[in-house]
Amino acid sequence: MEGEPSNIPARDKELICSQTSQDMDGLGSVPLHLGSVEEIRAEWLPSIGKTKKKKKKPGRENKKRSNKNQDETEAQSSIGDLVLAAELMEKASEHQGEFHQSVMHDHGDYCVPDDPELLKQMVSDLKRTTHQQSQLLLSLQETLDSKEKTCKELQEKWENERWMLLADMGQQIAHLESEIRNSHCEKEILEKKNNELQEQLTKSSRTILYLSQQVKNWETDREDNGFSLNNIKTESKWVRFYTGFDGYEQLSKFLEFLTADQKLCLGKIRRRTEVGPQNALSLEDQLFLVLTRLRLGLLLQDLAFRFRVSESTVSRYWLNWTELLEARLTQVPILYSSRYVDLFEPKRLEHYQGLSCTIMDCTDLFFEVQAKDRSKSSSHPCRNHYLRRGYAIASSNGFITFSSSLPFGIATKIMDGQPPEELPGVTTPLLQFPPFMQNGPVQLTQEQLQMSRQVLSVLSLIDKALHFRFLKNVYPQSMEVQVDRAWIICCYLACLLHEPMGLA
Repeated sequence: MEGEPSNIPARDKELICSQTSQDMDGLGSVPLHLGSVEEIRAEWLPSIGKTKKKKKKPGRENKKRSNKNQDETEAQSSIGDLVLAAELMEKASEHQGEFHQSVMHDHGDYCVPDDPELLKQMVSDLKRTTHQQSQLLLSLQETLDSKEKTCKELQEKWENERWMLLADMGQQIAHLESEIRNSHCEKEILEKKNNELQEQLTKSSRTILYLSQQVKNWETDREDNGFSLNNIKTESKWVRFYTGFDGYEQLSKFLEFLTADQKLCLGKIRRRTEVGPQNALSLEDQLFLVLTRLRLGLLLQDLAFRFRVSESTVSRYWLNWTELLEARLTQVPILYSSRYVDLFEPKRLEHYQGLSCTIMDCTDLFFEVQAKDRSKSSSHPCRNHYLRRGYAIASSNGFITFSSSLPFGIATKIMDGQPPEELPGVTTPLLQFPPFMQNGPVQLTQEQLQMSRQVLSVLSLIDKALHFRFLKNVYPQSMEVQVDRAWIICCYLACLLHEPMGLA
């Protein structure tokens, strides 16, 4: 056969085959695509021809001629395989030093068998491997196409979602920008209002400062020149004239006695040091105002002018302090002498709320009849009056109290030469007796014993109570409750201010 490398030694051929087989074993895990026999022959024949020209020797031609007849006896079907094997063998012998230069496109490392059947089987395996690799490549290509399609769909979906998100973000940004613009407008409006309010506050502060200075000057002037307890407290004569107390020290003790019960004072009087609107007058001057009205019977307008406060302030002081005086003074136990009660006339026995008591008529308190109740008669004056009685009430266990609003008392019109008539519409609230007034003996507490006083003569007590000129005036029917309260206060003050009922 032409081109057969018969001159290669057997030892070198075995070495080449073993090395080729080792290289093929090393590359067995890597599938190789060698192509068809025609492709291999077309690729390797030119290189073999060149090799032959380079290796040509004089004795080779004679050997080829001697073997020509033997080559022609081989079957035509195996020529291509033998040529391929010879080419591979010669390529392996000529390029033995270049085995490790390149792995790709290097077929010289394979051990080609001499047997045509094995060579054919090898080529068939290579074709089968090539087909499998082609099928695998097609499968991979289909998988790649599917992945690319999925990727494209995901990319389109992502693009759609991105555009939707961008649109939503654009709307939100536009909304936020609109809110920011509105906020800026509101901020400008609020800043403008704030500036206006700051200006008003500055003006108000100046006004308040000016008024505070005026009030301070007015209070200083009132304290220096006005009517107050501070201006007369050093003169016992004037203290006794306006209040009935012997001096400032006794009046101060009485004020301490009134304010000792915080529950009674709550909501009625408030000190200047407490939180809230400041009182125009001190506690001493407030009590001084109330006692002055009781003592002299002055009108609210007169007191407002004297103390340089408003008439409404005077009215509030009057109502609050008379409620406190009545509640606090009725806690004082007043003992009476049975001998003087027996001598007193007129009196009568009554049973009220389970209590047996002696009712003593002490004085008359006068009120104007309302215009709708006035009678138009030649025998009656155009302005007539009705009266309410001031009573002293003695319990069977030795205590006495006072009132003018008894359910069993009288409230009549006084007519010229006519018998008394019951006055319609006159209210008679329930009488509240002190807790120590009982039908039987009671045990006083230590505090009540220290506060207790004694009445010797009821007539003398009435005379001293009537020194408070407030009881001698004529009042409208709307002041019945205030006059009744004043009668109780004046009677208790008469017990406290005169011997043997005075303060220790």
